[in-house]
Formats: sequence, C-alpha cells, structure tokens
Amino acid sequence: MTAGLLVVPPATKQPTTQRPLIDRPASPDGLVLGLREFWFNYDRFTRAFEDRLKAGFEVPGVVRVDGTNPRTGRVLEAWQGFNRTVDWALVGFGACGGCAPWAVMDALELEGNGVPTVTLISEQLIGVARTTARSKGYPQLRILTLPHYIDDLDDEAISALVDAKFDEIISALTRPLG
Repeated sequence: MTAGLLVVPPATKQPTTQRPLIDRPASPDGLVLGLREFWFNYDRFTRAFEDRLKAGFEVPGVVRVDGTNPRTGRVLEAWQGFNRTVDWALVGFGACGGCAPWAVMDALELEGNGVPTVTLISEQLIGVARTTARSKGYPQLRILTLPHYIDDLDDEAISALVDAKFDEIISALTRPLG
C-alpha cells in the first residue's frame, strides 16, 4: 500500500444540507447591537453606523469584539461573552482572502447561537464569502458589500458610505426569511 496525498478538484461540489438562519427581528429597537470588528479603520464605519442607528432607534447597548482568529485566552473569552450578550450583530469586515471566510464563519457561529447577523464583505471577495456560506449550508446568509479599500476613505466618505448602506443593512437584518 502506498501512502499519498488525496487531491480533490476544487470545483467538486460537496453535498450540503441547507441550515436555517435564526428568525429576524422586526426592528433593531430595543436590541443590543454587537459589532464584530476586524480590518484597518473598519471601526470608523461601525462608529458612524452606531451613531446613525442610535439616531433612529432605541438602542440599549453596543458591544464590540475583535474578530481575530484563531481565538485563545482572553480573546476567546471576549468572543464567548459577545455571543451571550448581543441581540444582533454586524460582522465585518471581510476584505482579504482569509478575513472574508472568517467573517462568514463568525456570522454562522453567531446565527447558530441565536444571534441574527448581517455580514459585510469587500466587493472583490463576495464570491469567497458566498462560497464559504454555501459550503457550510447557509446560502441565505445575509451578506452585503462595502468598497474594498474602506481604509482609504476619510471621515466624510465613511459617513456617506454609512448613509448609503444604512437602509440596506437594516433591511438585511429585519427582512423575514424565506
């Protein structure tokens, strides 16, 4: 018997069972927002989003967590606490070949723990994100795009981007499944 490496063509489709997302809330009113943050200056987007959300809705709290993977020690403890304390989460920002799948995987973990999510991914990596979600049985995961180089935007452009994406994010959160 010869030991060797089994090579599987990357285009091979693996059967997956579609898994359900958690039910969507009717509104973000009264819900604690979770912000899973990872990418240069993405926190500028989330802070502007938080301000806009609080201006239009009753938001009792906002919890931020670093999206660093793999998680151990205090980072893992913070992630587990985040999973237990937020009512919905904006997960991002997937802007590299590793960050996009991890953002999706984090969204799937949150969904599995009963936390509805909206995941933000770079326009250039939407295919990677969708493939990751589909391969895990969640083709319906709510994934939206942002410009790839968000870190190059000044504060005025960040505010304009939040204004442009705000209704789409709220709709992705609250739109009923199915």
